[in-house]
Amino acid sequence: MTAPEAAEPRTTSPRLLWSVILLLVGSAGLLWWASALNWVSRPYRTPFSGDVESAATGAAVRPELVPLALAALTAVAAVLATGGWLRRIIGALTLLGGVLLAWRAVTWQFGASSEYVATDVPGGSEPVGELSRAPYGPLLMLLAALALFGAGLLVAWRASRLPAMGAKYSAPGAERPKSADPDKRLWDALDEGADPTDER
Repeated sequence: MTAPEAAEPRTTSPRLLWSVILLLVGSAGLLWWASALNWVSRPYRTPFSGDVESAATGAAVRPELVPLALAALTAVAAVLATGGWLRRIIGALTLLGGVLLAWRAVTWQFGASSEYVATDVPGGSEPVGELSRAPYGPLLMLLAALALFGAGLLVAWRASRLPAMGAKYSAPGAERPKSADPDKRLWDALDEGADPTDER
């Protein structure tokens, strides 16, 4: 047994992997929550039914919220199923997604919301009050962006320390790394259908 083989079990960090998974799942939850909240509202005077309040949810003003929530959940599976440079590329894409999401949240809060046009009021309606912006949706979007950025940074920077899926999920015929722990080698042999007492 060589020294590198003895140190191998300590090179990966399950805690780091769980941190990445929690960040990705958390960002997906925040994005779904943000998509369901009202982001903007404005009173309108309609030709027939008097004054009505027009409101738009995050899904209406930022249509990318739900697809990005699904992408964050997909990234969990991608991180678990890949390794090496492919995993680093997934981390870099996740990090980039967090940056773009933060930019979209900030641009909405500081200007883009003024371009909102109500689509749920009858034709001929006129605005009779100021545009009201709720801060919670963009704030949740920004928190989701930070979570995505953090997860992407961890994956891209520390990909080699994230555990891969178990050896039982390896491609058929692929050589499995030998464990330094004799008890684990015994169980691995039984798992493969071999006789662990056979010295050959």
